Amino acid sequence: MRTSIVLGLVGLTVASVACGSADPESTFGSRSSQATASSSGGSSGFGESSSSSSSSSSGTSGAVCATVAATSELTPVNLVVMLDRSGSMGDTVEDPSYNPALRWIPVGEGLKAFFVDTASTKMRASLTFFPPSSDAYSCVAGDYAKADVDAVDLPSAALGQRIDQVSPRGDTPTELAIGGAIAQAQALRAAHPTEKTVIVFATDGEPWGCGVNSGPSRVAAVNAAAAKAAAVAADIKTYVIGVGPSVGLLNQLAVAGGTTQAILVTAGQPTQTRNELLSALQTIRSSNVSCDVAVPAAPDGRTLDVNKVDVSLSGTTLPYSADCSTAGGWHFDDVAAPGKVQLCEQACNSVRASGGSLKVSFTCSDVRALR
Repeated sequence: MRTSIVLGLVGLTVASVACGSADPESTFGSRSSQATASSSGGSSGFGESSSSSSSSSSGTSGAVCATVAATSELTPVNLVVMLDRSGSMGDTVEDPSYNPALRWIPVGEGLKAFFVDTASTKMRASLTFFPPSSDAYSCVAGDYAKADVDAVDLPSAALGQRIDQVSPRGDTPTELAIGGAIAQAQALRAAHPTEKTVIVFATDGEPWGCGVNSGPSRVAAVNAAAAKAAAVAADIKTYVIGVGPSVGLLNQLAVAGGTTQAILVTAGQPTQTRNELLSALQTIRSSNVSCDVAVPAAPDGRTLDVNKVDVSLSGTTLPYSADCSTAGGWHFDDVAAPGKVQLCEQACNSVRASGGSLKVSFTCSDVRALR
């Protein structure tokens, strides 16, 4: 007897689990006509799936497999994107040496490509410029807590269209921008408490303006911004993307935000800048979005045989790959004590982008020998 989990873009259905032994007293299921089992998924983590399940036996004497039904949804991830539009990004009015083709345009192109990428499905993103698009020299904290584009489901062209309507101008009020991003992220998290919310802070320099006009004041501004990021890092991580040479203090902000170090992007080479910016966003996406399918718990303390699990996408069997070195593979989170079936990045992106069905079958015959 086979049982399966069928995963679409918005749902996951588990239909039968396999046994680890032919002994009816030690396998999934029993001689009773119906039984119940709960998922081992527990509360859903960031980017993980949540699930509920029920089971019934095959109804035959000496049955060795039970039927388990469960439903799950991939947990959405919310991105609060803060984009530096200060003069050094390409305001030729402020300084004729500034060229928007070197920073502002390629950074915008990388962002736009990410926002319309089908692999970004099941994510939301908001977009805020700093300084604000309404006032390039605003030092009012509340102005930074208002998104230019409120969180929208991805893929979406709306955020890219807004980027095309804005030009570089003004200073780099880092502390105010971080404070505004945190306020927005907290509001999103309150509205979607079961989902993950992170900040993406993209800038080409260190603080300047709103009272910051020297080396010591820059250090003080970064310290203040870092303290704010650190205060919420347990719930809301801050990713920092630095574009250009003047980004020496940004690692401190990234570390405080719980993301180890800033992701530095080359400036001055438009194609490279665009591609590296897009790659940085993809890295952030893969760090926060996963395709994890909770393995339903065996009723009555019985165990799952990891050798009897088969995974297929739209009818095509996916290879088992413990280290994800095989393209399009999957693996268990822990072979010794499996709690989840985890798709590797390529397979996960395929499910998210195509909406194809993922079938995980817990069978009663060996598929492989993992232990």
